[in-house]
Amino acid sequence: MFHRETPEAAILAIGTAVPPYKARQSDVGEWMSASFVDAPVPARLIRMLCANSGVETRYSCVEDYFLPPQESRFAPGVPTERSPSTAERMAIYERESIPLGADAARQAISTYAAKRGDTYSLIAGQITHLVVATCTGFFAPGLDFALAHSLHLSPTVERTLIGFMGCSAMFNCLRTANQIVKADPNALVLVVSVELCSLHSQPEPLRDQLVGASFFADGASACLVGTPNALPGDYFTLLDFHTSMKPDTESEMVWQIGNYGFALRLSPRIPEHLADAAPATLATLFPDSAPDFWAIHPGGSAIIDRLAKSFGLDESQVAASRAVLRDYGNLSSATILFVLAELRRSLLAERQPAPDLTTDRATRGDNLSGVAMAFGPGLVIEMARIAYAVPDTPISSASTIAATAALALP
Repeated sequence: MFHRETPEAAILAIGTAVPPYKARQSDVGEWMSASFVDAPVPARLIRMLCANSGVETRYSCVEDYFLPPQESRFAPGVPTERSPSTAERMAIYERESIPLGADAARQAISTYAAKRGDTYSLIAGQITHLVVATCTGFFAPGLDFALAHSLHLSPTVERTLIGFMGCSAMFNCLRTANQIVKADPNALVLVVSVELCSLHSQPEPLRDQLVGASFFADGASACLVGTPNALPGDYFTLLDFHTSMKPDTESEMVWQIGNYGFALRLSPRIPEHLADAAPATLATLFPDSAPDFWAIHPGGSAIIDRLAKSFGLDESQVAASRAVLRDYGNLSSATILFVLAELRRSLLAERQPAPDLTTDRATRGDNLSGVAMAFGPGLVIEMARIAYAVPDTPISSASTIAATAALALP
């Protein structure tokens, strides 16, 4: 049992999901390269980008990675007349985003139900708010409406859709959920992010488009935010948020709707900009101490490298970010919950007392204070100060199995 005089909003459970088509990054690089039959320069570039991306495996909602590139309409070298229109891509998005988002959400709800000793239906009926983030597709009635129906939430659930805010959008969701719970401690907020980045591969062999195609992939994540009270098990308390918009960088990361899906423009100076601006942002949340743990959005291997150097971090402190990038690629706004799920496993293993030992809470170092961060078009830097709380007594084996099944990255 936890002892908190003033309960605060917390991430009570996390769920993650990926679509069925998994490919090795080396194969994706060759597949993309082979689509440029008469263009050796972009063919070489995409092979190099994929090889240096820090990604080893990635997932897609379409099977095109497994088709000969000349038969795929999504290959980057396909003629524009064969490339799917934005309308066609949005039809796929609507079809694929709902079950993927629902899968992640069910995992989060089931994990929380297991912690409480309740049923899925009971917890789903207690959800008062649904906050959804996505920047890779739109339809109406929207993803928020469809998820509420698919998950059997109450018809009175209050819905918010946060769209087109890029990789940092999850922080806007968590900030919104935090404000809701602090205004009403009885609220239970379901947060869901679904991003199908692979739908937006572009037919033009432009460097910016190829950079994005080399590491963005598909996935969904979800969490429940509420007041922890005496919740058995561990959780992440939401303590504070900070937003910083770096001046004169509006053209460095741009996400625009085009005729062939959404086109991404990424400046090679993004890691430099972030390394320059992020320390000042961090200082607003941690003016007198350093974070105990780091959840850095793996926007790419170069971003992790530059931020690690700027913050003076060793490899163990960015291990969760590198693991998510390696196993899944960049999943845009869904990624940071993958990182927190990865961190949660290592923190729980390190901080949970042994079943036969009585350990002082202070020496165990529970309620560790850490930082989560992500970056979006603008350039915008979003950060959150969060605390990790572990139970006074070990999580039982049955509870651990239930939590692992839902929290483990697929």
